[in-house]
Amino acid sequence: MALVSCKECGTLNSSEAENCLSCEYPIKGRSKTNLVKWFALLLALMLVIPLAFYTIQTLSTQTNVQPSVPPAK
Repeated sequence: MALVSCKECGTLNSSEAENCLSCEYPIKGRSKTNLVKWFALLLALMLVIPLAFYTIQTLSTQTNVQPSVPPAK
């Protein structure tokens, strides 16, 4: 078991540790949670942006409907 420095903060950690004890940066390989976070963000943007455009378009095309006045007899 050797000590390795963290790439993020420089703290010495065990080579068997998966995350830095100081900043929790993954020491062994890339964290899979980052991939999940990016996928969730991309999915949210793909759903939110079209919904926002649709809402803005719907609100901008609405007209104020005035009640019609019946003709005088």
